[in-house]
Amino acid sequence: MTRKNYGYKKPFDYFSEIIYEKETKTGKNGSMGTTISVTFFDDSCRVLKVNWGADIDYEYSRDGEVEIAMGFNKENTQKLMLRTGTHNAADMVAALAQRFKKHGASAFEKIQEFCDEKEIQYSYNVHY
Repeated sequence: MTRKNYGYKKPFDYFSEIIYEKETKTGKNGSMGTTISVTFFDDSCRVLKVNWGADIDYEYSRDGEVEIAMGFNKENTQKLMLRTGTHNAADMVAALAQRFKKHGASAFEKIQEFCDEKEIQYSYNVHY
């Protein structure tokens, strides 16, 4: 007898780590900052940089938030895993965070350089 699991869907793996985060008070009630994080979800990796609160961000965006993202498809996520010397998503996210944390606010650009050197393709999106 074969057992069928109708309606069962494998849960998605989700791992995320913050590489860099800094908030600066700019005045009476204002602040600005940057957060850089790496996330694995639905078999793909994404590196996200969010800037908020700077005057230039308000010029481009209604809520003063600018989001820059690097997205990796499944194949290039596997290449990223290989190049970081890891065998699963949780270790890859942790390895990327540990490796690029030392670069601080320029970690996003350093990850781009790393991917370009290793010929790992990614999509690049900016959301205002």
